Amino acid sequence: MLKLASACLFASSVVWAGPIGALTVTSNELIAQGGEVRIYFAGETAGFDSVLNLIAPPGFGGNPFFHNHTTPIGTSLSLGTYAAGTVLRFRMDVLSTGLSFFTGPASGNPDNLIHVAHTQWASDATIPVNGVLVGFEDILGGGDLDYDDNTFVFTNVLSADPIPEPVSIVLVGVGLAGLIWRKK
Repeated sequence: MLKLASACLFASSVVWAGPIGALTVTSNELIAQGGEVRIYFAGETAGFDSVLNLIAPPGFGGNPFFHNHTTPIGTSLSLGTYAAGTVLRFRMDVLSTGLSFFTGPASGNPDNLIHVAHTQWASDATIPVNGVLVGFEDILGGGDLDYDDNTFVFTNVLSADPIPEPVSIVLVGVGLAGLIWRKK
């Protein structure tokens, strides 16, 4: 039985809500935009029990959270307030198998595969915020590749490759040089 927050159509203005597009497998990090980051439980289709943990930056005192078989869809939790550019890294512990899978690069996972997919989320009746939908695959070796074994919507984050600080300084310099050249 599929227990995911579903997309809905509002007849008055023909606006879709929920996932915007298909989940895309990605090693992109979740990067705070600055301010409070909230997470909403969006559902699961898993046979295994799992929970989520915020592992970076260190110091979050609410781990683990959102047991996939007992958390009501739409439940939200504040993960705290973070400066813009802070990388948020998560670990899903699969309680049924004892395995853990991480957001970010495949090299962080025991099978060297990516176990996370992202897409944009538009506010709906169940999860009334815009954000990033993140889904986990909970089986070693890629499993069924559905990335809906434990799903979440994050607010105030971007799904992106982090830009190393020296590179961002160079990009700012290039942008300023372009502005100066354009004014001439």
